[in-house]
Amino acid sequence: MEKEKINNTKDLYVGIGSNLNNPIEQVKKAIHAISKLDKFNNTKTSNFYESAPMGPSNQDNYINCVVMFKCGESPEDILLSLKDIESSMGRDKSSIRWSERIIDLDIILYGDLIYQSDILLIPHINIYQRAFVLLPLMDIDPEAHIPKQGYAKDLIKDCQYNDIRKIKE
Repeated sequence: MEKEKINNTKDLYVGIGSNLNNPIEQVKKAIHAISKLDKFNNTKTSNFYESAPMGPSNQDNYINCVVMFKCGESPEDILLSLKDIESSMGRDKSSIRWSERIIDLDIILYGDLIYQSDILLIPHINIYQRAFVLLPLMDIDPEAHIPKQGYAKDLIKDCQYNDIRKIKE
């Protein structure tokens, strides 16, 4: 599939998570690294949340947030930029799925775009069942709509989120 260029600026929502090496600092470093890229204009950052890990429970809790940027790049160019940041921060891509990680950067939403390629799916496939994404997303936009899934405020009702807490930085 040919890269799709976005002709105008759209709201790009990036989910950020970490549970290694002082996770709050790792999340802040990632926000700073993304903000330094010319193609991204940081407009809003959610509160930080602490949540239990998905998958193996023998790891530390995660710190998560969502950041909204204005961007006009193609989805795959954005993904490559985010993967470069993960790599520069020491992310080990050979690790087991849902294992602990120093940083995890995911494209959650990109305006109302629905996009699918061999390496990327927008909106993020499991956003509707992840309170650690929906809660910070609603901090930024209480009326956030996820294409083909619904409104975040409705989706959150079906999520288990009693193990998530907003944290003070």
